[in-house]
Amino acid sequence: MQRHSKRIASWEIYSSLKTRAPLVARADGRGFKKLLSNCKKPYDIDFARSMSSAAQDIFSDSGLMPLLAYIFSDEINLVYLEAPMAGRVEKIDSLVAGFLSSVLSLNLGRQVSMDCRIISLSLAEIVDYFVERQEEAWRNHVFSWGFYMLIEEGFCPAGAMDVLRGMKDNEIHEQAFQKGVNLARTPLWERRGVMVYRKDGLVVQNWELPLFNSLEGKHFIGEILTSSLPKSPKSSAPE
Repeated sequence: MQRHSKRIASWEIYSSLKTRAPLVARADGRGFKKLLSNCKKPYDIDFARSMSSAAQDIFSDSGLMPLLAYIFSDEINLVYLEAPMAGRVEKIDSLVAGFLSSVLSLNLGRQVSMDCRIISLSLAEIVDYFVERQEEAWRNHVFSWGFYMLIEEGFCPAGAMDVLRGMKDNEIHEQAFQKGVNLARTPLWERRGVMVYRKDGLVVQNWELPLFNSLEGKHFIGEILTSSLPKSPKSSAPE
């Protein structure tokens, strides 16, 4: 029996897979379409608060303690400059997904689940990563508004999708404007996401983020990153 158990254990071929830091653990909602069916469209402030609250809880209650978290839609990005769980990918993925799933289930009053993946980066790539994710937040914002405006006009979901597939972001933006909605004036958190991080010893939520591809945005992220680096003449914000 013992020999058989050792043979079975040898099949755990991914348990020793490790990642280096810096890294991002990106969690996404699984099957959230049904969950969001009763939420306000296209954006629900209560759902956004639940997502941000779950991200904030992971700073203090999970043992995972990221440097920062960036949230939009059903996505939570956790940044680590030092790999948690000795860099063991299976451990990080399962603990992040499990913790966020349980906290969100409590916050929302129904069972939900998240999955998680690891993105290994260099320090200099972190800003670029968040520029890309914020650009995705904007695309998601434009598409969501365009989709639900078409639904309100009487399109079925498949029909609305067909219309939007042939349109560029600026065309959807203009169509929304013609219907009285300026997508450049919607709440900042809808367009740019929310960030959770430590400031003056406290974990805070920032719902009014700068554009990460601007000088202000790069400086904003750089300050958070350098606040956790060892204080030395060589420490500097990533360019």
